[in-house]
Amino acid sequence: MRGLPFPAGASRPSRPQLFFGALVVESDPVVANRMKRILGHLAPERRVVLAPTCEEAEAMLASLPFDLVFVDMQLYPIGQGAALIGDVRAKLPRAQVIAMSDTDERELVLSAFASGATGYLLSDAEDADIAFALRALATGTVLDPRVAGHLLDLVAETLATPERAAAGLREESGFGACRKLELRPRSQAAADGMRRSLPD
Repeated sequence: MRGLPFPAGASRPSRPQLFFGALVVESDPVVANRMKRILGHLAPERRVVLAPTCEEAEAMLASLPFDLVFVDMQLYPIGQGAALIGDVRAKLPRAQVIAMSDTDERELVLSAFASGATGYLLSDAEDADIAFALRALATGTVLDPRVAGHLLDLVAETLATPERAAAGLREESGFGACRKLELRPRSQAAADGMRRSLPD
C-alpha cells in the first residue's frame, strides 16, 4: 500500500534510530549471520559485529562502543550467556541487552531477565517477526510474544501463591522479571492478548 503524499516543502518525519552499534554474541553462525542481515535491513550503514564466544565478545566490548547487544542464552558452558548479560549491563548500563535462544524454556527466560536482559527473542521466529519485534527498540521492550505469554503465566502463578512472595521468591519468579521490564497494566493486557491469540 502506498503512503499518503507529503505536501510540497514538508519534511518527512524522521524514523527513530534503532541503534548505532550492535554486537551479536551467537555461537551458531547461521543464526548470527541471519541476525546481521535483519539488523542491516533495519538500520543500514550501522555497525553490526559478530562474536561466537564470550571471549571474543569481551574483546569487542573493550575496543568498540555498542548500544545494542544480543546474547545467545545457550552459549557453552551452561550459564555463560547469563553471566555475559550481567557483565554487559555492568559495563554498558544504557545499552539494550537482548537475550536469544531457540526455546522459551522457563529457566532460560528467568535467568536472562534476572541477569539484566532488557528483552528476549526466539531465534526460530520468522525474519519478519524478528524485524517487527526489533522495531520496538525505539519505543519499548523487545519481546517475543511466546516469551511475553510465558512471563505473564509466571506472574499469575506467583500472585496466586502469596507464601512464595512472603518467602522472598518474587525476584526469582515472573513477577520480578516483569518488574524489570516495567510491564504496566496496559502492556500486560496487550501481551496477554498476544498470548491468547497463539495456537495451543
